[in-house]
Amino acid sequence: MVIRLSSLASVSRLRWIRHQWQRRFARPRGVWALAGPVLVQELALVLTGTVVMALASHLGPASVAAIGMMDALGYLLNAVYGGLAMGATVTVAHCLGAGRRHDLRAVAFSALLLALCSAALIATLLWFTRGLWIAMLLPGAEASVVAQADRYFRWLIVAGLPTSLVMVACGVLRGMARTDTAMRVQLAMNLLQILLAALFMNGAYGSVAGAGSALLCARSAGVVLVLIALWPTLQRALEHPAGSPVRGEFVRAILRVGWPAALETSFFHVGKLITQTMVVGLGTTAMAANFIAFYVSAMLYAPGTALGVAATTLVGMRLGAGQVQRAHRMLRRLVRSASWALTGVAVLVLPLAWPLASLFGNDPEVTRQAAWLITLSCLFMPVWAGSFVLPAGLRGAGDTRYALVVGTATMWGLRIMAGYLMGVVLGLGVVGVWLGMFGDWVVRNLLFRKRMRGTAWTRHRLLG
Repeated sequence: MVIRLSSLASVSRLRWIRHQWQRRFARPRGVWALAGPVLVQELALVLTGTVVMALASHLGPASVAAIGMMDALGYLLNAVYGGLAMGATVTVAHCLGAGRRHDLRAVAFSALLLALCSAALIATLLWFTRGLWIAMLLPGAEASVVAQADRYFRWLIVAGLPTSLVMVACGVLRGMARTDTAMRVQLAMNLLQILLAALFMNGAYGSVAGAGSALLCARSAGVVLVLIALWPTLQRALEHPAGSPVRGEFVRAILRVGWPAALETSFFHVGKLITQTMVVGLGTTAMAANFIAFYVSAMLYAPGTALGVAATTLVGMRLGAGQVQRAHRMLRRLVRSASWALTGVAVLVLPLAWPLASLFGNDPEVTRQAAWLITLSCLFMPVWAGSFVLPAGLRGAGDTRYALVVGTATMWGLRIMAGYLMGVVLGLGVVGVWLGMFGDWVVRNLLFRKRMRGTAWTRHRLLG
């Protein structure tokens, strides 16, 4: 009897330990079914940019500079379309959570119309002011760089039209929890871009126009693929032609979420451009180390980015169904899961910081500085989830204005101002600039965690 009671006590203790482990550390069920495809997509996007830049390197440094700087402006354009995509994702998730699946067609049409109108307006403005933008981004550049930048920028502007449709349509798919479909579209588009770039940028007639035309063709093909994926949803509108498929309720909901998200992302990329300008003033070695460390860090952040997309969708569905407590619990567990996942990646990469940095060249000083930056990224990685995955979940609740205010304040107060103070004024170099970025992460983490503990972020009502 004593032995049996002892066995029961041991089983009970094991169950208690298992329960505590699942409560504190287990990921929410099904989260990687959403996040996994996004992770693959993010890694493919980084790889595509790397391949295109490698192809451009064969055309000469002027081509690399032209494509690199114009792509930096392209990220700002994508921020606008990404904001609309975020609005579409959140609105679709709320509709599904509320059991309003029949409204998905109206949300999809409303989102696509907003994407097309905004892209046409932006393209028109950029086309007639492209000389001003090039002068701002490439002050004092050689004539060959300016000429190639203008040539590539024309293709980039036109490619903005299909890009907006692809990004927003993929946002609709993510809101429907169809991240695997969005991944397949993005992978096909990236593969086509690589193949066409390799074809158009090689040979005696290769130029930056080849990179631009490859981008335009790939994004146009992406529009076809993503509309095919959405066709069952869009077809319902054609089967019921009475009334307009575009509804003001959903246009307002998408914009309510989308414009603060677009502003926040735009300010974020502007801040990155400013910090890159700081690094340019620190010399060629600092520039090279900065580029290497950013490339490696982008790989580290990929799991967190994927979990952020899952957080937006899952929190939106819970709140759309009126399940406030479940949304709270889901967001806490997602952030905890992301923190452990990123910490695990950082632990694996930390001993490899020096070998990874040495892969990009044989200059010992560049390798040393890049290895230090990668090491610091690994050390600060545990707070990244609270800085970026958590606000992604808040956006799923429609709490985008708070994320905009916090993100803008920490970007300018810490990433830019503190980075300039430590990196330039105090002479810490590129390490000081990155310390300003890490300070941004820490403060964002604290503020967003405080927001999560309250209830204000759950009170937004997107749908009538």
